[in-house]
Parts: sequence; C-alpha cells; structure tokens
Amino acid sequence: TLAQSKYLDRHNAALKILFFEKCKDLNLVESVPPWYSPVTPKPIYESDDAEAFWDVPVYAEHAYVKANRVDARFVDHKTKQVWAIEMSCPWIDNRKKKVEEKTTKYGPLLLELKQQYPSYKVQQCNIIIDAMGGWSKELEQTMKKLLGARSKGVLKKMQKATISYTLHIARTFKATVT
Repeated sequence: TLAQSKYLDRHNAALKILFFEKCKDLNLVESVPPWYSPVTPKPIYESDDAEAFWDVPVYAEHAYVKANRVDARFVDHKTKQVWAIEMSCPWIDNRKKKVEEKTTKYGPLLLELKQQYPSYKVQQCNIIIDAMGGWSKELEQTMKKLLGARSKGVLKKMQKATISYTLHIARTFKATVT
C-alpha cells in the first residue's frame, strides 16, 4: 500500500545515514552522502578487512532460520566483530515493544551468524527511533559502540530524516475538513 511504502521510505532514509557512516569507518566508502540525499546503498560493500550488507538475507547453513534478513549487517575482519542492525520507526508508545520484538525475532539468526563466524563477537543492534524522532538512552549507548564519539551527531541526522519523512507522510494523508 501507499502508506507502507512511505513508512519504508522513512525507515530507509534514517537507516542509510548510519549505514554510510559505518561503511566509512570500515573504509568501504570514501564519503557519506548528506542526510537528505536520494542515494540508495548498494546491497554489498566489500574489502579484505570488512563487509557491509544492505537488506541482504543470511543464508543459514546450520539451522532453519525463518527471519534471515536484517536491515543491515557489518563484518569487521580486523576486530573480529559482526553487527546485525535492525531499524524501526514505531509510534512513540511502541518504542520499547519494538526492541523486544526485534530481539526475539532475530535470536536464531544471531546463533547462525555465530556459527558462520566462530571466533567473532556477534551482536544485534536495534535502532529504534520513534516517528517523532525520539530515542532511548539504550540507543545512545548502542550508537556509541557502533560509531564512537560521532554517534550523537549521527543520531541527530537520523532524527532529522525521521521527522522530515513523518511530516511528508502526514502531508500525503492529511484529511480535508469541509
């Protein structure tokens, strides 16, 4: 539906900011496009030291994994870390519920990734920014793990994108009163 595609556009607009920032950290891209850029990430970025995946399924070798497509995935071969990134832009009241939902949904996938990367630290990062641009203290800590000192600035860009798209959605579906 039109509404679902608009929600996905908002989700992707916010997530691609984090995605390109992390790709830059891993030397997979040279620059980060501005938050308002229409640029869409490629599905795969690779070097000898790292890999980044945008909306690419994980093919399970060891177990049946129903939910095998996280929003983004980073593999850092230097530090031996894998990050499975799941993003959501729920309504304000549903932020906490979304974190629990995502964690439960992708548990089996994390186990699969641990088997595919046995000596690596594998972790899931739930990036939940509500439709009005709010986030939790836990998200600030998660972002700090992912991006270090730049995390707050990146969160603010993601917030801008989220609010901008929420406004666009509201304008698209505004009711006319006669």
